Amino acid sequence: MQPVQRLMNTKEGLFHIVKTLYLVLGVPFFLITGLLSLVALAGSSPGKQTSDSWSLVAMFWTPIIIPLILFVMTSRTRGKLVKGILRTLKSREIFWPAEDCEFLIWNSGKYLGIDSQNGTILYVNRIRKGQVDVVGLTMGDWTRRELEGKKLRIYTKLPQLPCIEISTPWAQRWYDMLGAMEYQRYTTPKPFGQYVSEHVEALEREHSIHIPKLA
Repeated sequence: MQPVQRLMNTKEGLFHIVKTLYLVLGVPFFLITGLLSLVALAGSSPGKQTSDSWSLVAMFWTPIIIPLILFVMTSRTRGKLVKGILRTLKSREIFWPAEDCEFLIWNSGKYLGIDSQNGTILYVNRIRKGQVDVVGLTMGDWTRRELEGKKLRIYTKLPQLPCIEISTPWAQRWYDMLGAMEYQRYTTPKPFGQYVSEHVEALEREHSIHIPKLA
């Protein structure tokens, strides 16, 4: 089986560049011109508000409203995918993080949860449509951690995925918590990685995705 390409390919890279340019240049332009068109329309008398005037307003606001709707719909779909995976994998005996020990980025479909009671970590990341990393770690499956502002990195012993990272307001707290967890001993009914692997086939069927095998 071919290894999964986690970096952007050429097509994805070009799309990312176009999207970034649109957010930086296009959105401010259409927002300013859209507001100006509304001001002009509001300042005109009702008898002069023709269909052409409304068409001009629509022309400036459509490039903002449609991408916004698509963004909300896409974020909701990706978030629901991760939530579905969590419903299957969460168990009080092996992975049950506190509310302030898990974080989901809806628009990218990325999740990290840390269970300080069982010593387990779950990482979920939508690589691209149809491909999702679902990784279960114990305290012995990672080597070190790193903090950069609000970004937390955990370096694993998995050659295919040597580092996982997530941006979260709780990055500093999680960083400190992982340091304290290193000195604790944990026992679970089975290794967390094995537990996750046993659910992979069912998750792939239920959500029509491919979960790469990492070990």
